[in-house]
Amino acid sequence: MADTPCMHCTRCQRAVAVEYQNSPAARRWWKLYFTVPLFLLPASPFLAADFAVCLPLMMAYMVGVGPVLAIVREQPTCAECGALILQAEQAAGSARSRAECVP
Repeated sequence: MADTPCMHCTRCQRAVAVEYQNSPAARRWWKLYFTVPLFLLPASPFLAADFAVCLPLMMAYMVGVGPVLAIVREQPTCAECGALILQAEQAAGSARSRAECVP
């Protein structure tokens, strides 16, 4: 496995390895979903000329935005206890010294 990031778990009270429901590679690839309109921009005169193509295409894209945002914004969880690791807690505890990461 790749180098797992370490974050401070408030439940375990130490630095632990975090895990995500989806792999980091999958989350990186899903970020490309938001660039689809950039590729369709040059074809916009053709798509706008025919609403029977443009409307279903835009509806399909907008339906997919919600699940993609859920994957991209996924919160990490503690590998040991399963607690959510919140970014606000990480920023507040950044001055604290952390021990080695427990995989």
